[in-house]
Amino acid sequence: MAATIEISYFNSFWLKSVSGSAGAVAVWPQGYPYNTGTNALPLGVVNNDFPGPATGGASFNWFVEESRIRGGYNNVQTDLGVKAYIVEDETIQQHRFNSLIYSGIYNSRTGINQTNQFSVAKDITKSLDPAYGSIQKLFSEDTNMTIFQESKVSRALIDKDAVYTAEGSPVQTTSNVVIGQIQPYLGEFGISRNPESFAYYGFQKYFTDKDRGVVLRLSRDGITEISNYGMVDYFRDNLSALNDNNLWQVQSTSVESVPGDARQITILGTDISKMFTGMQVIVDSNFAAYILKITPTGSSGGTITVDRDIVVTNGQDVIFESVAPSKALGAYDVHNKNYVLSLQNTPQYVDGNNYNTLSFDELINGWVSFYAYKPSQMFSVMNNFYSTQYSNLWKHYVSSTNVTSFYGVELGSNITFVFNMDSSKNKVFQTVNYEGDSGWQVDYFISDATGYDFTSSGWEQFNDSSQPVLSYIAGTYVENGITYHSGFNRKENKYYANLINTSTAQPGEVVFGGQVSGIKGRFATVKFSTDTTTNPGGAKELWSVGSKVNIIR
Repeated sequence: MAATIEISYFNSFWLKSVSGSAGAVAVWPQGYPYNTGTNALPLGVVNNDFPGPATGGASFNWFVEESRIRGGYNNVQTDLGVKAYIVEDETIQQHRFNSLIYSGIYNSRTGINQTNQFSVAKDITKSLDPAYGSIQKLFSEDTNMTIFQESKVSRALIDKDAVYTAEGSPVQTTSNVVIGQIQPYLGEFGISRNPESFAYYGFQKYFTDKDRGVVLRLSRDGITEISNYGMVDYFRDNLSALNDNNLWQVQSTSVESVPGDARQITILGTDISKMFTGMQVIVDSNFAAYILKITPTGSSGGTITVDRDIVVTNGQDVIFESVAPSKALGAYDVHNKNYVLSLQNTPQYVDGNNYNTLSFDELINGWVSFYAYKPSQMFSVMNNFYSTQYSNLWKHYVSSTNVTSFYGVELGSNITFVFNMDSSKNKVFQTVNYEGDSGWQVDYFISDATGYDFTSSGWEQFNDSSQPVLSYIAGTYVENGITYHSGFNRKENKYYANLINTSTAQPGEVVFGGQVSGIKGRFATVKFSTDTTTNPGGAKELWSVGSKVNIIR
């Protein structure tokens, strides 16, 4: 006998529960309009097409949405309630990448929830110019909303509209529209396809435009190219190198199916740490399955669970591949008041070394530092700056003893300078000195190239270079009871060292190498770095650097 059950949202009735052997024909209840006299489902569907066991004693529950009891003509009708669907004249799916749509209102205080209602009778869509690409990012600020397209940034009024005067000046008025007038910002700039580069602080918003090779700031004075502050070439080259469709592959021939389970394969001698769920399994150049689970069993092997039955024999060409898009990850460091940007050609799980992380400081309108870490995410909370790598959370600036440590690894710091006084004159750089804390060393001191010369081995260029200069502590040694310093020496809190030339002989040179003190050239490049001896991981300040120079007349 048919029975009804009370459903809170839809009017559904429990029509019949059927039990029988596997393969039995599922039937409708007696008297139901679909009953054709043979008591069989009109479409001839067997019970295997319904939820339930396919073998043994089959048991199925049918639920049919219906407003009249038993579906009979003129039978008792229940309240229709909320419709779960609506008849659409044009059922073709549309992908409107440049449009916004909003639902009914939601008010938790009054219990109104119309977030599932999209009335076609109301003007609930707002479209932008499709020539500027798809909408990538929405950001709500006060009573306005900033819309980031691939090639344009606009502002939409919320709960108000703009009426323009005869002179063309907008006058904002209250209105019953949710999304009002859309007003574009000046400048043909967008966010490309990198919404992850967006970050904000106060009224300033930062983002990148990969297609134009620039980093931008949106503030009260409009859009500004902050990549112009000494970094035009750098961002032009590195942003254009980002790829939306990088293909990442792990190849192995030591793969075979697990006996008795066609959905598992074993891998030997392959670094599975660079594999992840969702990768495609390509067997002999043909798609085979997707990875569902990875279970390591050793230093370079493990078991892979896939989503369908496959057979792999040892020695077959098996490739695990996936699209690993590049990204420009941005965040605002509220501790240092810097915009931090990490340009990553490949994700962390693919290659942990392919990245450039740097920061921009509003106080000096310049890019102040590169960082030796590749984050998965970055964010600021309660005046602290955090980043993640895989499942690890790292709090930056937590103490003064690990300022150059990221994710538990001590990496050190370095700064590269260019000495270029009297650039058009030839000179000899005789010494190097600095003011600051102890613990700095010189990795290299090298002059500019003297030009290209053709030799028996091909085209060559020549540079003068010095041997590295050790820090004050690292270069200390005792001989015959007397303390010497082979690197930097200290006098009146200033560190200095002579430059010992280690260059090879250049054409026409008579004296060179260790017999020469100083570096010849018009300008020189010097790299300072922190040592691993003096207060490892601690803060080391560097106030100024210099060199004693002899001008060659």
